[in-house]
Amino acid sequence: MESQRRFIFLLQVLLIIFFTPLAAYAHFEEMHDLIQAERYTDAIHKLEALAESAKDIDVKSWCYYQIGEIYYNYTHQYTQAAGAYDKILKLEKEGLAAEELYLAIIKKGDVYCRMGNYQDAIQTYDRLIKLAPATHLVHKTGLQKIRDINNALADLREQQRVAIQHKGTPLASIALFQIAELYRHQSQLNQPEKAIAKYEELLNAHPHATMAPEARWRIAHLRHTVLNQSPLAIATYRKVINNYPTSNFAAEALFQIANIHRTTEKYSLAIPVFEKLKEKYPNFWNMHAVVYWTGICYEKTLNYPKAIEAFELFLHAYLPQLNPVYLGQISMHDKSVAEVKAQIHRKIQNLAEQMSETELDRLDTARADRNFSMALSIAQNLIATAPHTPQAKHASDQLLTLQQLASIENLREQLLNNTLSPTEAARARLQIGTIYEQQLQDYPKALEAYNEVSKYHVDSSYSAEALYRIGIVYTEQLSAPNEALEAYNTVIATHPNTLQAMMANFQLGELYRKLNRYSEALRAYKTTIGYPERDRYLAGGHKDSFSDRAQFRIGRVHYDDGRYKEARFAFEEFIQNRTQSPRLAAAYIYLAAINEKHNENAQAAYFYERAEDTLKDNPVQMEALIEEASTLGNLQATDSDTVMRFLKDHQKRLNPN
Repeated sequence: MESQRRFIFLLQVLLIIFFTPLAAYAHFEEMHDLIQAERYTDAIHKLEALAESAKDIDVKSWCYYQIGEIYYNYTHQYTQAAGAYDKILKLEKEGLAAEELYLAIIKKGDVYCRMGNYQDAIQTYDRLIKLAPATHLVHKTGLQKIRDINNALADLREQQRVAIQHKGTPLASIALFQIAELYRHQSQLNQPEKAIAKYEELLNAHPHATMAPEARWRIAHLRHTVLNQSPLAIATYRKVINNYPTSNFAAEALFQIANIHRTTEKYSLAIPVFEKLKEKYPNFWNMHAVVYWTGICYEKTLNYPKAIEAFELFLHAYLPQLNPVYLGQISMHDKSVAEVKAQIHRKIQNLAEQMSETELDRLDTARADRNFSMALSIAQNLIATAPHTPQAKHASDQLLTLQQLASIENLREQLLNNTLSPTEAARARLQIGTIYEQQLQDYPKALEAYNEVSKYHVDSSYSAEALYRIGIVYTEQLSAPNEALEAYNTVIATHPNTLQAMMANFQLGELYRKLNRYSEALRAYKTTIGYPERDRYLAGGHKDSFSDRAQFRIGRVHYDDGRYKEARFAFEEFIQNRTQSPRLAAAYIYLAAINEKHNENAQAAYFYERAEDTLKDNPVQMEALIEEASTLGNLQATDSDTVMRFLKDHQKRLNPN
């Protein structure tokens, strides 16, 4: 039986190689593409037109054979298939080669079997016997096919008797399975649709039968390999996986799904199925093929590191102990183990040489597609595997940004999947905004994320923080004071009893001060002071807070507005009440400048001296002074040496003795 199938296959291959005319070769790839695209009607019309116009009988025969195969294998219109093979047989009088006639007769007999018309099938095979010499293998094939049909029909009657006699028992389920098997085998009754119906009958009547997983798998496999119904096959294979996860057929089903994707060049779909098979069924008998084909799929998707990893595993873990008979599972049945080993070695070497450039291309593509997690993984792997290449340097330059973008991508995915609580969702959106603002400096994107927080989480404390950050972005990055004022006022109005409201009041003061709207600035600073202190402890025993800054800024506002009396009072009060402030030296400088303006030189010199004493070996006070008073008078200092010279010069000028 096996030799018969092999002969028919070889006969078909030989006919394609030796009898397909050159004129037909031009259309072979086109027909293949149309069939792959399931455009069967278009393919048939093109073949019919070619056959009609062809003068060469070999071209006509080839066209009719292809038409018959489409009807037989893809559309399952068996009457039309028989008609196509009949057209080949009519070419006998025109001198068509005997081998082509033999194959057409075999195919016509197969068609009759598919139709359940076994008497016509037997008569057709009998014609083959009479036509071919007794010594020809085709003659023996015809005899074997007739014997197989008669034996199968006899077996069918017996199994039907058992199924009826033992209905509802395990014996009946076995009989139903055997009936389905008789219909399934091409060398027996060759009715795949009938086989599927019988397997379904078995599953409905005996859902827990021991052969149930195999029956479901057989249905999928028939749709896959015989009826060419890939979507239905995949759906049925998935039923095997879901309904019988501990069965060996679940692993087989995964393998076949992956192969459907692989053979249709959907490599990115095949990879996760192969990987799941490796994870869930590590003792799968065909694991060497799983590893090899995984490598091929990674190679086709240009993921060379993963491809190399798979091929190395195949080469060192599986090939040394592989029985050569199983090389057919990786389409290398015609090679020795040594030849396969050499071929895989060359493949690994070639991939390694191309890897750096290809990986960089993959990285750029992933980033352009906004698949940042993949881009990050590619970059990390490129840096690790080829650290001294220009491509790795380029990847390294992008690494930090990719980490940040991948973090955003992960947060977005969690939000999209609705896996987060409302609080966590608010925090996630705020974190996205923070990454855009503080790490990526993408301020429009930051504003977009912050606005999402305030939109979807109105009452959350994270909304207060988001609104505050919106104000900061408009203030410090986009120079949009009106938008900033709106954001700060929204924080104060909607979240009045929050830390963000206090900080927003301070920021309002800062904005109004810079806009010379001094009355509004003073009001905002005074409101800030009214909130509970939120202290921040610094080196040297200093204590800072927004209230500290606000009170100091009140003095600055009065000073900038020319109200020196009010400024003097504010700074004196500040010195008296905020003895741990980092702004003491700055306050002394302002008091010195005020006294100097009023020609109170001795008092001015005193405050300059106090400032100098406070600043000695005190970087905290120096930093605050440069921030708060560096543009005061003619100080204009950005470093400590300039500040100290300024103080000494002023003391000497004001107090020459």
